[in-house]
Amino acid sequence: MKSIYRYAGVALAAIGLVTLGAIAVRHYGNGRFEDGRNAVLADDARAAVQRQTDRDALDRYSALATGTLTTALGTQLPAIQGQTHDTLETIRTVYRDRPAADVACARPDGVQTALNAAVERANQAAHGQL
Repeated sequence: MKSIYRYAGVALAAIGLVTLGAIAVRHYGNGRFEDGRNAVLADDARAAVQRQTDRDALDRYSALATGTLTTALGTQLPAIQGQTHDTLETIRTVYRDRPAADVACARPDGVQTALNAAVERANQAAHGQL
């Protein structure tokens, strides 16, 4: 009888060791899974920070470019408008005392010269040479 109890005790101890081993392996596997998951989350967080940094830099450069363009237009646009309005007044003056153009649309004297001068000034203004 004592031997049956002894075998039962050994069997229970073996079952206990196997159970503890299985628990230890599962705990180790879960720990490794969590380590890998945490590493992936950390990589994702670093990538998100980098993307946000890139976005902030792009926003700063965009604002700088917009400011530069606004400043350039603020200084060049009045000169361009002055030249444009001058040309309109010249054309209006040329046609003021003339009859309406006939079917052939012939230009009166001086119109082509004024138009050529306006084109030249517009080209110079477009290249910032005013």
